[in-house]
Amino acid sequence: MMTRSSTLSRCLALLGFSIAATVAAVLIQPSGRPPRWDLFACLAAAAVAVVGASLYLRRPSSNAVEAGGKHWWVEQRNGWVGFAAWSWVVLAFLVAYAALSPAPAAYAIVDAGSAMRTTEIEKVLSTKYVRSQRTGHYSSTVQVSVPFDRGPKISDAEMTSSDKPRPGDEVWVLFAPSSPDLGFFIGDRQSLEEKVGGRADLWFVFSTLGCLAFCWLMNLFGRWRSDPVAGLHRSHQHGTLHALPVSVTGVGVALDERPASTSETKYLKPRMRMMSADFGELHLYLDDIVDPAPLARLITGAQGHVYWRRPTRQLPYANSVGYAVVILDGQRYVAGWLESPDASVSLPMSALVPADQQLPAVGVHRALHPVSPVEASANFTVLKALLLGIVALSVITFGVGDLATVVLSLASVLTVLVGRRLAGRQVKRHLESLVPAET
Repeated sequence: MMTRSSTLSRCLALLGFSIAATVAAVLIQPSGRPPRWDLFACLAAAAVAVVGASLYLRRPSSNAVEAGGKHWWVEQRNGWVGFAAWSWVVLAFLVAYAALSPAPAAYAIVDAGSAMRTTEIEKVLSTKYVRSQRTGHYSSTVQVSVPFDRGPKISDAEMTSSDKPRPGDEVWVLFAPSSPDLGFFIGDRQSLEEKVGGRADLWFVFSTLGCLAFCWLMNLFGRWRSDPVAGLHRSHQHGTLHALPVSVTGVGVALDERPASTSETKYLKPRMRMMSADFGELHLYLDDIVDPAPLARLITGAQGHVYWRRPTRQLPYANSVGYAVVILDGQRYVAGWLESPDASVSLPMSALVPADQQLPAVGVHRALHPVSPVEASANFTVLKALLLGIVALSVITFGVGDLATVVLSLASVLTVLVGRRLAGRQVKRHLESLVPAET
């Protein structure tokens, strides 16, 4: 039986595959005459995925707790949303590029019966080296002989090249042998093939993949943990794992001493309070998308163990203990950042887990993921922004003109970024509304 979370995962997987297919379609054929039905079909599938995910988010869940799999996925939500938002810049650029790159003159030559052959440069009229940061190219005006059916025709043409052109050098020419009035294009073979529907050159492909890899590293590097319980086993092997028995005394909201990486401002975070007989009070700070109210109803008074590993370097935060996983009785867990009201107190000798002690089995425990209207509303805001962004890009695929293409691509990017910010504000306002209860 499919759960609500598994259905959402399938919708989001379809969204990811559809966007990846859109990127691949542009790289395979960056210049195609509109309408681009291949791009439209990929974006339409992405829109269906977003609508499906939105409908499931709006449906009330029959369970108070989602199974959530073995991953504490909400901890990585901000990373995934950030990756999607900034990768959207790459997607919007590619769709706009596919709309702006087709040359009507090139396709007029194709319709008239095109040919692509080599010809020699008869004369170099002018050449200039154009430097661009660390690279450069030659921009030249040359005379070439184009072999039309009615006889060769010597004409002037503009060209760019990495080497300085000389008379007698061979260049490729795209022309319609029976229609000299349509003109011609010269250059290297790959660039001419791209003009009439060929694949993008390798530099363009690697640049696109490099931008996507950069977005991945900036948003997800260091955030991705395949399984927090498996991480405990790795720390145990290194002799850095600590554990204490605890009881949960409550869940609320408090200022986290760790500021966001982009500022020195401390932010409100959901905070789980625990009591340890050996170490006193401990606090576990969770991802800000977690709703403290339903979580408190589920785990207040629960017993379990908190496992943590100390950071490998000295942190500038007085109360930080380290990344931690709380495994509750009943094979459910919560993951977050462990802090203590007084981290200067020495840890008890029993806190370090001995090398021969048995740890909880990997793959058995499941993340505790209480259903939250606030989380659903924030995710719904992000999905609505994505849908509007998809619609804007879909319109571009029909060929709406250069100005409209630029405006729609910029609007698509801004819509997604603004949607992400609005979702963050929704969560922030909800946490602020819970502060009076934390007294």
